[in-house]
Amino acid sequence: MLMPTLPVKATPPPPADAPLALYLQRAFEMAGNTAPFNLTGHPAMTVPCGLGEGLPIGAMLIGRHFNEITIYAAAAAFEAAGNSKTF
Repeated sequence: MLMPTLPVKATPPPPADAPLALYLQRAFEMAGNTAPFNLTGHPAMTVPCGLGEGLPIGAMLIGRHFNEITIYAAAAAFEAAGNSKTF
């Protein structure tokens, strides 16, 4: 399966003196699409696929249980196609 890595547009990191609550908020914003696969144990990886307003956009590849080789092969094919050269 192929899907966006993040459910929201990337945001710049909070400033160094930001309150802990802001750091936690940002962290939980990022987990919406990845957390289900952490829970189910499906192999998944993200590959860079472009930039949006100077911030990275990732695509997440998800495989069947115990089939990591398929997502490795898909990521290698994606990289070989030149789509990850935007960074």
